[in-house]
Formats: sequence, structure tokens, C-alpha cells
Amino acid sequence: MGNIRGLLCWVAGAACAGPTAFWRFEEGKVGGTAGVFDKGAAPVFAEEVPVKELWDGASGLPVAPENRASLRFRVPEEVRGGGAPVGGEVTVSGKEALTRPESFTVEAFVRVARQTERHALVASKRRGGQTGASWSLSLTPGGTLGVRFDTQAGAAGGGPGFNQIVGSAALVNDGAWHQVALTYDAATRAAVLYVDYLPSGKGTVLNPLVYDESDLVLGRGLDGWLDEVRLTAEALHPEQFLRPVRFFSDMKPKAAVLPPMLDQTPTRVQSALKPALKKIGTLIPKPVGQLETSMWSLGCETLDRDLADWEAYKGYLVPLGIRRIRLQGGWNRTEKRKGEYDFEWLDRIVDSAHELGLEVCLETSYNNRLYEPGGATGPGGLLPAGEETLAAWDRWVEAMARRYSAKGVKEWMMYNEPNLRKENTPAQIVANNIRTAEIIKRVDPQAKIGAFVLAGLNLEMIRSMLISIQEQGKLDLFHWAIYHGYSGNPDRLNGRMAEFNAMLAEVAPKIRAWQGEAGCASEEVQFALAGIDWTEYSHAKWNARRMLCDIGHGVESSVFTISDLSYHKDFISRYGLLKTSPDNAIIRVKTAYYTVQNVVTAFHDALERLPEYALTVEGTEKALTWFAFRDRRSGLDVVALWDGTEIPSNHSEIETVRVTVKGGRFKEPVWADLITGNLYEIPAGQMTVADGTTVFTDVPVYDGPGALMDRGQLDFVPAREKKGAKRAPAAQPKQSAAAAAVPKVGVHLLPGTQQPAPAVLVVAQKAEAGGWVKWLNAQEVHAFVVETDGKSAEEVAQEAAGALALIRGRAAEWQVRAGSVGALGAEAEGALAARAEGVDFVAVIGAKVPEDALALAEKGRLFVGKRDAWQAPFAAWLERYKGKVF
Repeated sequence: MGNIRGLLCWVAGAACAGPTAFWRFEEGKVGGTAGVFDKGAAPVFAEEVPVKELWDGASGLPVAPENRASLRFRVPEEVRGGGAPVGGEVTVSGKEALTRPESFTVEAFVRVARQTERHALVASKRRGGQTGASWSLSLTPGGTLGVRFDTQAGAAGGGPGFNQIVGSAALVNDGAWHQVALTYDAATRAAVLYVDYLPSGKGTVLNPLVYDESDLVLGRGLDGWLDEVRLTAEALHPEQFLRPVRFFSDMKPKAAVLPPMLDQTPTRVQSALKPALKKIGTLIPKPVGQLETSMWSLGCETLDRDLADWEAYKGYLVPLGIRRIRLQGGWNRTEKRKGEYDFEWLDRIVDSAHELGLEVCLETSYNNRLYEPGGATGPGGLLPAGEETLAAWDRWVEAMARRYSAKGVKEWMMYNEPNLRKENTPAQIVANNIRTAEIIKRVDPQAKIGAFVLAGLNLEMIRSMLISIQEQGKLDLFHWAIYHGYSGNPDRLNGRMAEFNAMLAEVAPKIRAWQGEAGCASEEVQFALAGIDWTEYSHAKWNARRMLCDIGHGVESSVFTISDLSYHKDFISRYGLLKTSPDNAIIRVKTAYYTVQNVVTAFHDALERLPEYALTVEGTEKALTWFAFRDRRSGLDVVALWDGTEIPSNHSEIETVRVTVKGGRFKEPVWADLITGNLYEIPAGQMTVADGTTVFTDVPVYDGPGALMDRGQLDFVPAREKKGAKRAPAAQPKQSAAAAAVPKVGVHLLPGTQQPAPAVLVVAQKAEAGGWVKWLNAQEVHAFVVETDGKSAEEVAQEAAGALALIRGRAAEWQVRAGSVGALGAEAEGALAARAEGVDFVAVIGAKVPEDALALAEKGRLFVGKRDAWQAPFAAWLERYKGKVF
């Protein structure tokens, strides 16, 4: 090809969308000439090189594992000055189609030895022989970068479009190597100059490019070195350029992380908890880099909508200890003009995260109002639909996948909580997931992708969608099935998680469970888990219990979220571990932040889950929550134990229990309060070992997680000895008055719901009650049962009144929506349900409307259904009693 035989590498359809020509200058022979008028000398090989290895920015793959040479061009002193450019040059025949691309990027590494008085061509596609240029990238006499375009009609010089100049301000004549580039987009006729990967100048060309078969010339008039010249038939982003490191973020100077406002003292968490054990110290939290914590992830959501501030909270991420963070891609923020992407906002965050040693999981959310004017840019909206919108969605997903897979992003989530909008059917969710995942996998076959990202843990829906994906042969696209585990009492999801794992093992054994978002607030809140009197203390307990319940079932667990969210400036949603002001500035660190630190430090990848652990608890009537693990390094056991029977409270009431473990492994056990991080000694008299069975007596238990574990597994600050301190007497188990007087009612709460849900008291015989409960729960309604077998009408009425009082008394705790408590009865029990006093609505199935319900009928609060045709009408009728999260 031309005068540079053996130096050209063609890469058709490689990492970039267009074909590529690549001049490495590594061969032993150069076919260059001495210039236009043979003034000067032909270029020669030189040992000076800009980089020893080279990576392709688009693919993240090495393209030059060893760079050994560059080309040295010289302009003799005696011929410097006027006339045509002098010195050596390399020419490539302009007859090659690749030298005439519609859109293109030309990039090179250049080093100036002496500044010449005329333009020195880095790369120039000539026009009209040597008289003009279709485009010409050059070093100007002023030492900057410039480009010339001749797009006038006809071959003669002059006329509109002739000699259009785009310049830059950055100097490149300082004797150092510089990466220089020119991009041209045919669709917009935009030309952008780059120096060392930063935009340095831009302009718009008057007319489309005009080509002929004149040569492509490299290095003409340069007094210096040229290396690694690449011409790509596409306008690349600078992160797709050739570079000396694999990831673009590695090229940026490491910015110092400002010290966060963290309390490092042993009293950083205040608590009234006083176990009858000697305090020996307080846990020292470990940051990212000192632990492997692949089971944990942290929500850094809503940055796509400016509801939080990365710069404000990034200093708190590394000390927390969680390596993986979740970010939302923000289509609406990225594509503000059709076909034009501005990833700068997300680049800054992803690059910063990588600098901090964090791993990024990107979510493909949300819609874009350019294509769907009514499309939601947050949760609760319709999935992208329609030919134009879907085509634009595909382009955005591919652009994002190409950009961030090259940065090292390997984990992805699908569109967030599509099931909050009932119009998004399971079939539509599956179609969106498959469509999106196929694009990501095409760009990066090694990507790990999470499907569904559903609000709540709806097993029936997830099972049906997995089966649909399986039938289409697409299960291999996905690594996780993701749900959001909200529940006022996080322990209420335990049974459902066990069922979820069993279902995955049956339907999709290669897919893992991931609880991808769950959190409660530290005070009054208006969205998920609204209606509960949260405090910072109960907020910390909730987070610790949610995290441990998840990993106790082998489910990967996400904490929602790092900082409060300013959905509305007059009402900030306080889900964060950090409290913020309306401008997203950090006010202070919450209790939950330190608690999450404690959990992550104590529970990490070195622990192995023991689902078949032989442990029993005595001394309480409550069904306590516990999970067991074994430290792979020491072989010692870790047992997390707490009272998970109720919603986390703002109290610290302790009871003590006896814990028996067959085959347990303990050496110097302590009791760790995971909320405060305080460690307490287990006296010798409270632990006995005989015949392979370990018994602990007087183990403290309350509604915040504690752990029995070995002191050697933990780093801690020793506690100060208090002179004359006496050991407090052991706490005695307590039974609340409410627990002693619970009415006879079957309680069948939803396992988890982001927003308070309706409650229906079913009045039925025992044989019929189960069917009603199952149906109501499937409609996202809490179900309660009063059985009528062998009871008089007066007895049923009395039990119903007690049940309704219980429901209303614990409405916040159980997430029962105000004004949405009803009663239901079928056939003979319909009249009994209608007599229930204080209900908001009544449903009577297969029976005559009783007179007791006429008042409700007048208010539209009575549903009457036929025995064999009530399901669909009743389901639709119940919708009026449901709320929405967003």
C-alpha cells in the first residue's frame, strides 16, 4: 500500500463499529520519502516511544503488548522556512476505500523536537493532488493542534467550504509525547480536536466531506517523532481511543479523598442496652481493601436525577467496607437530544468509584421523555415501547455497554421495579429483559446480568417469568434474579426467601438470588415502608436484620441507601445511612452507618454458611431468628441470634436464653452487639462443652442482632476498666401484656410490601379459610381469619371485634393501610362479616346482602359477588383501597 509496505494493519469490524487502519511503525523497513520536493530525509526508526504497551479503549483489549519503535522525521535547518512543507513523509494510496470514510477518527502519538515555521502534517487526506485536503490534522507554527477541511464544490480552490480551519488552545510543542486526535461525525458535520484525551477545539464543517483518490500523508513537515497512527471509520469517544492503560479511569490523577466526618470512638453508637456481661471492647470496622465482601452491595441510586450528591458522600464509601455499588444509567439524563449522548456525569462517578477501589453495577433505568413524553424518569412508569422508542433504547443500552464495559463494569441490572406499574405485564418485563440483556452480552459476553429487579418478592410472578425465559432458551443471559426485599419486619421474608431458593434450584439452578434494594427510614417517610414510626435506632436494627436474613439464606444483599434522597426539597426521604440537607450536603452520620460497618466487618467472604446447623434455643416462647456460619480460616463458628418476631423497636429490652449447639466449634467466644459494635465476655460458667455439645446460658437476646463468635476473629478497642464496678444481675425474660392477651385470630401478613396494604378479616369455617387467605395474599392484601366452626353468632362477633381492634392497634407495625380494613364472608358467613363493627368495607360472596351492610352499600363500600364469578370483579374493586409508592 503506497510507500509504507509492511507497516499497515487492517482490522475490519474490530472493537469499533467501523473498520480500522493502524500504522504501528514496528517493521524494519520504511518506504517513506524525503518530502514533496525531496527536501530533507526520509523518516527512520527510533527507539523513543510514547508507551511500552497499548490498549484499545473500546474493547479494553491489548493491541500492542510491546511497542519497540517510532518514526523519526527531520527537517534540515537549511531548508526550514518558506515554500511547501519539507522533511520526510509516509504516503498511503488514496484509492483505498478506507482512506475515504464518511465519519472517522484519526489519532496518533506525536513528539515535537523542533518547532517548524509551517504546518506539520500528522495525518492528511489530500484533495486535488497536493493542492488541498479533504481533511488535514496538523501541528501549527504556533505549537498547537489544528485541522483544515476543503469541502467546496468542484476541484478548484475557493468558494464556500474552502480552507475551513478548526483550532485548539493546547500546546503540543513542549518536547513531550502527546496523544492527539480528530473526530468527525458525518451526521452532524461536527469536528472535535483532542490533546491527551481532553477536548481542545471544535467546530462544524460547512458541507459534507469531498474526497478524491489523492494520497493519505503522514508526518510531512514534522521535526520530531510519530507513532501509533490509527484511522477508524467512526467518530469515537475519547475513552475509545488508543491508550497506555486498560481503563480510562487509570489515566486520571488520583484525587485525594477528603476525610469523612466519622466518629472513631467506642461510644459512636449510643444505646440503653445493658447486658449482664462484662464489656471487653468495641469493634474496629474494616474498610474496603481489608475485607472480601462479595455478598454485600450498597445503593448509590438516584444520581441520574440529582436526588443525591456523589461528591458529598463518596468519602464515606471506602470506610463502610462494601465494595460493590449500584448506579442507575439515567437514559433521560444522558440523551437530551436525539442521537446525542452526554455521559460526562456518569463518567465522573464511575471513574471516581474505580479510583476508590469500588466495583460498579449499572442498572438500565429509566425511560426517556424525548421518545415518550409521558415516560417516567423514576420508579413506577411504563417500560419503553413503540418502534422509535425501542430502537432508541437499543442504541442507548449499546452505547452505555460499550462505554462502561471498556471501563471495567462487568455487572448489570435490568429496568428498576417495572411491576410497580400494573400495565407492565410479566410478558413485557421478560421481553424488555431479554432484549436488553442480549445487547449487553453482545458487547461483553462475560457480563453478569441481573433479571427482573422487582418490587417485592412475588414468587409466582418470578417463577412464571423464569419459565418464559427458559422456553425461549435465554436463561444463560442472566446470572441473578433480583427482587427488592421491603417489609416492616425484615424477618417476615425468611420463609419466602427459602421458597425462592428452592424454586430457583428447580427452575433455574444456575441463577442466583439477589436482594437488590431494601431499606427503611430513620424518621417519618412518604414512600416505601411509610406509616411506621421509625427512629435512627430502629433504622439501624432493621438494616442489620435485613442484611443477616439475606446472607443467612445465601442471598446476596444490598443496603438502601448511602445517603438521604431529596425527592422533594420540603420532605427528604430519610432512607440513607447519612443524613443530608435539601441541597444534598452531608449533615451527619446516622447510627445505621456504624451498624452496617459492624455487620460487614463481622460477616464477610471468609465465613461459610451452615444451613444444617444443629442449634436449639430454650427459655423463651418466641421463635427467635438465628443463622450459623463457620470461619474458613480458623474453623470456628459464628452464630447470629435475635428476636425477629416483631418490627424493630426503639427499645433495648433484653431477655436471656439457653443456646445448645451439637458439634459447635468455639474457643474464646464473646457476645457481639452488632448495633453498637460492643463486645462482651462470655464467662467460663456460662459455657459448657460435653460430648461434642456446647451449651451457652444467659445469652442476651433483643430485637437487634447479636452474635456469638470468637474474640480472635475480631479487632477491637479494649474497654476501660471501671473501678468498683459490679456485675449487673442477669435480665429476666419478659412477656408483654399485649402478647399475653392476643385475640383468637389467624394472622397472614404479606411477606413484604413497600407501601401499607389493605387488610381483610375473613369470617369463615376452617376448611374454607386457607383458600381465601391464599387468594387475598396473591392480591397483595393482608389476610386475617376468625374461624366460625362450632361458634355462635355472638362469639364470632366478639372475636371479630377483638381481631379488628388488634389490626388497627398494630396497623403501622403490620403495614396496614389506613381506611382500608375490611371484612369478608361467603354464603352463611356473609351475614356475620357484615355485622363486623368499625370496618371500612365489606365483601359478601354468594349470599344475599344483609341489612347490616346497607349503610356501607350507600357509601360504595360494599362488594357483592356471585359464588362462581367473583375473583376478577373483586380484585378490581380492591384496587381503590391500595396506595402507590410513587
